[in-house]
Amino acid sequence: MTEGVDGSGEPKTPFPAAAEAETGEGGEQKPQGLGPRYQRVSSLLTRLAATARSFLLYDAGNDAINRFLTALLDSIVSTLQSEGQLVLAVFPYELKLDDQPVYLNRDRERSLAFRLHRDGVRTLTLRKGFQAEELTRLLEILSIRYTGVHQREEDMVTLLWKARFEHLDVATVEGIVPEGTEGSEDEPSAGAPGVALPDDVDLPRPELPPPKGPTWIEVAPERLQALRDEVGEAALPADCLALLGRLRRELTEPRHAMTFGELAHLFAEVRDYLLSVDRLPALKRFGALLWEMAGEDAPAWDPSRHAAVYDLLDSCGDRRAVRRLLRSVPGEERRLRPDLIEVLDRVCPEPLVAVMDTLAEEEGLATRAVARQALEHYARRKPGLLEQRFLLSRGRAASDLLRVMMHVGGEAAAGFVAQQCLHPDAAVQDEALWHLARMPYSGALGRSLFEAFRMADPARRGRILEIVARSGDTRFLAPLASFVEERAGQLATDEASHIGRVLGILGGPESISRWQAWLQPAGGRRKGFVGPLARVVAAATALAFIRAEAAAEALGAAFDDADETSQPWILGALAQRQRQAWEAAR
Repeated sequence: MTEGVDGSGEPKTPFPAAAEAETGEGGEQKPQGLGPRYQRVSSLLTRLAATARSFLLYDAGNDAINRFLTALLDSIVSTLQSEGQLVLAVFPYELKLDDQPVYLNRDRERSLAFRLHRDGVRTLTLRKGFQAEELTRLLEILSIRYTGVHQREEDMVTLLWKARFEHLDVATVEGIVPEGTEGSEDEPSAGAPGVALPDDVDLPRPELPPPKGPTWIEVAPERLQALRDEVGEAALPADCLALLGRLRRELTEPRHAMTFGELAHLFAEVRDYLLSVDRLPALKRFGALLWEMAGEDAPAWDPSRHAAVYDLLDSCGDRRAVRRLLRSVPGEERRLRPDLIEVLDRVCPEPLVAVMDTLAEEEGLATRAVARQALEHYARRKPGLLEQRFLLSRGRAASDLLRVMMHVGGEAAAGFVAQQCLHPDAAVQDEALWHLARMPYSGALGRSLFEAFRMADPARRGRILEIVARSGDTRFLAPLASFVEERAGQLATDEASHIGRVLGILGGPESISRWQAWLQPAGGRRKGFVGPLARVVAAATALAFIRAEAAAEALGAAFDDADETSQPWILGALAQRQRQAWEAAR
């Protein structure tokens, strides 16, 4: 390996223009118009750079990377067979073969040429006989300098020198020598004059003075607080916006000619940070900044700037952004902030749809509560859209939407909610019953309530019966009695007793004869009653809740005729009447 050749570092010919090169995934640009020989070397160097950037990310036993390395080695060996050797001149952004650029990449983070040139390498010479072991060592060195996994690692020249390659020679800039070789006769001395480098090239690390131990310095409390405020969370939103303001000014400078696309990732990162209910004021200023930029004339060097700014604005109010905003609501807070509505109005083209989409997927109670409040705000503008989404929803999302419709639908919502007692989804049925139990009763609900009663399971029938009992609507009396007569053979005695209570409350003294008919004795010497036990239980309970002496007399007569199965229910009805009398007397 030789060192000490010309290190001017300045390309003798200008770089190919962007329009004259094809850019690959890693930033490599293949110069146009290359002959077959130079094209083969160019493809070889592009593959070498791509492999070096990811070499340390793969397991050594990975079959895919081994096949890739084998193909790379075969390409190198076949090229050296035909060329004898490859002498590559290293410039800041390109590698040249015979003064012809065969590798070009202006991305400092990904350019193989830049990494080599920055560390002082000026010429690479690969000679025939270069094999797999040397390729592996070369890739390890290049990959370490790419990834920075060893922050205290030596520079490229030192690593290449220590590797002791047999078929790879490296020439470096004068004045840069590997550590430990200062006294060698074949190497230039450390004091030899260096070569001028371009201003934008990173020089090797300077020697630092010996470290010293820390010393204690007293700092005034107000200065400490100022430092804490400077790095605290509260100052970060303002700092982010100040940074974007500076970037906005830089984007208007013709001498930089930067496009918005080059900085869009910084704006997107600030957007993601500000998507929180705790940072809504800063998010509003962020949106205002984007709207101002969208209203400015696009410079000649960035004709697509308006479209890029509008895309970023749209992303502030898309489904992902709205969900992130709503999910940032603290668990103990379930109140919709006015600032959130202001932000959604400014950046979200369809806030109603975006909030409904979030509600369909969200689990958090606080998020759902705030989302429902936001829907109540927006649904008044488009109630039909809310109803349409409800009809397509199921489960918790449908019940949440029904609650919103109940709050924004006015008087017309009561009938719609009552109809949902027949909804096939149990969660929607429960939500409808919850609202019906708390709203003022109107006769228009009667038909829907009874239809729901007929279709519901026993537990929900019990909840509907409570609503019916509080309504006092005597029109329920006949259909409830018919329900008992039709299903007496299938009704459980507890449910029959529940229905009987409502029958007694609604029927009053005028219905005593009807319940007495359900307590018709079996006749003869046999104790008991004609008909199923459930009907007997319903009649006895109905009489227990009628405050009339005739009802008590009917229960007494029924007790005399009761058998062992029905007697406990008759006795319980008599006890119920006694408790009611005591409560009335107090």
